Amino acid sequence: MHAFAMTAVVGLMAMSGGAQLPPGVTDTSTQQQGGERVLQQSIDIAAPPACVWRGLTDEAGIKAFGMAVAHVELRNGGLIEEGFRPDAKMGGSETIRHRIIAYLPERLLVLRNEATPPGLPHAELYRNVVQIVSVEPQGGDGHSRFTISHTGYGAGAEYDQLYRFFAQGNPSYLTAMKAFCEGKSAPSSAR
Repeated sequence: MHAFAMTAVVGLMAMSGGAQLPPGVTDTSTQQQGGERVLQQSIDIAAPPACVWRGLTDEAGIKAFGMAVAHVELRNGGLIEEGFRPDAKMGGSETIRHRIIAYLPERLLVLRNEATPPGLPHAELYRNVVQIVSVEPQGGDGHSRFTISHTGYGAGAEYDQLYRFFAQGNPSYLTAMKAFCEGKSAPSSAR
């Protein structure tokens, strides 16, 4: 399942209680001088960047994470669209759709949301958030650091709720990708 769709599932579950970071997940989130917040969480994975990249940008890889339907146009200006249900129609109200702003193969994916399925708190504000997903080789021995960053969280209760949703949900996706790439479990177990 793709990072941004899985976060929607686990974020809804996590909102019901306080969330603690799973083992191995680091949070280096910051607040900028103007008050804008940057959400940034990472995990180290004992697998090469290619595995993480497949889980982010390959339709079969996205479906392996539990998405019923997926469509990827991997190019600057392209789209990544996913649906939880087999009958979800691309471009419909039951899919999550991200515009690819820029990418570097197996290293960087920069996205802006265009549509979400029902349930995301303050989905209209999510369109103001830019997502930077990075995969960095570590130590030259086939290990990777997988980081999900969001920029553009403004001030106010609505942004606070959206921020909490992803701050609590993204760690589950990070740990699911680690388990998948390290061959420890099926990624759909994080749902």
